[in-house]
Amino acid sequence: MKQNRTRTALADAYMRLLNDYTIDRITVKMITDAVGCSRKTFYYYFTDIYVLTQYVFELRVQHFLDTNGNFETVREGFLTLAANLSNDRQAILNIYHGYGKEELERFTWETSDYYARQVITRYAQNMDIAPEDLEAIIRMYTDMMFGMLIDWINNGMEGDYSRKLDIALTALMPVLRANCRSAKAAAAADR
Repeated sequence: MKQNRTRTALADAYMRLLNDYTIDRITVKMITDAVGCSRKTFYYYFTDIYVLTQYVFELRVQHFLDTNGNFETVREGFLTLAANLSNDRQAILNIYHGYGKEELERFTWETSDYYARQVITRYAQNMDIAPEDLEAIIRMYTDMMFGMLIDWINNGMEGDYSRKLDIALTALMPVLRANCRSAKAAAAADR
């Protein structure tokens, strides 16, 4: 239990610092001073700040899914996330300005894939979709979300990301529905 509290405290302190500093300006010492622990404790949990960054955002996505995961459609799940991204605007921009484009893109890809995988898998759990088809659908949504998110971040997170995402999701929904219908039809034919 104490280990989880310490890990959470380090993550919370880091997110508070990200609202004021770019990632390249945040040191392990700043994080440990904010928590009141040693550098050794930090390195027990995380190999570096970049690993902590990934952990923080995976934790936030998981918390988001746990508290907002009862959406009826994939579209609703993605749009709810988009609305929540604005809450972390300054932290995201501080990662962007401190990470470097290549590292930010890797991180954004991993986060987009993680989120798309969670949402699509949850949505499709009661549908008979072949694993390779499900993987293709996840990849399509990840690519779309990643591209739009990088474009939005590159533009200083200005403009209405939710609206643009909604247009893209509306265009993609027939693809997901068609795959679900064809999977159900194939399953019915096998009976």
